Amino acid sequence: MSYKKVAVVSAMLVVGGCQDLNAEINPEWLAQNCPQNTSDMKTSCVMPDLATPTPKCAAAKGLSGDTLLCVDFGKVNGLTDPLLNGWDFTSLCPAGWEIASGKLQVKNFSTFGTPASTCTFTMPNTDLSTGTNGNYKSVTLSVVQKVDISDGTVTKQQTAQIYLGAAIASNRLAFSSGENARQQNTYGVSRADLNAIRGDFSFQPLFQLFSQQAFPFMTKGWQIESIAVMGNP
Repeated sequence: MSYKKVAVVSAMLVVGGCQDLNAEINPEWLAQNCPQNTSDMKTSCVMPDLATPTPKCAAAKGLSGDTLLCVDFGKVNGLTDPLLNGWDFTSLCPAGWEIASGKLQVKNFSTFGTPASTCTFTMPNTDLSTGTNGNYKSVTLSVVQKVDISDGTVTKQQTAQIYLGAAIASNRLAFSSGENARQQNTYGVSRADLNAIRGDFSFQPLFQLFSQQAFPFMTKGWQIESIAVMGNP
């Protein structure tokens, strides 16, 4: 039996006050009484919308939950765009961050590391202890990125790391070095784990790029296309 016919028959049973839920449906009766097309129905029938919602940004693609923050860097008007209010790209990055070719990255990366250098940016805080955020049992950070940096010895190494709140080992979510293909990476943190890491319920990712030495024209750096934060009930 088609979905449409089942819907129509169910409606008829309800309207008709049918008390026997085990009643069998006669196929001949269906052929005579069940409309073959929705246009034949004498009353309106609202069908559910089964279409997959369009993600608000590339980093949210394929993820469940509520979108709390979503940015495609190729769709904003520079780092001063109102969509980036609450982000800090300047306090902890002497070299400077920029958006080039739709990707967030350190300026002049070919010379980054002469001398040894660190560049950091922080995202707006998502406090799971306030307002409707208190309903979330976990939160997910999603990043669409490509990492192309040196994974040489300690004196030549470059690293890309993501922390929660402060750049200390116990707060680290991710560590990358060497060449990594463009990909979407997700990091889920439960409410309990967040409290264990920070001592509170503040989810504020910190991205840090470190370069012990520059490698002109050999590596392209940390290129971030999209970032999303999802709240999961």
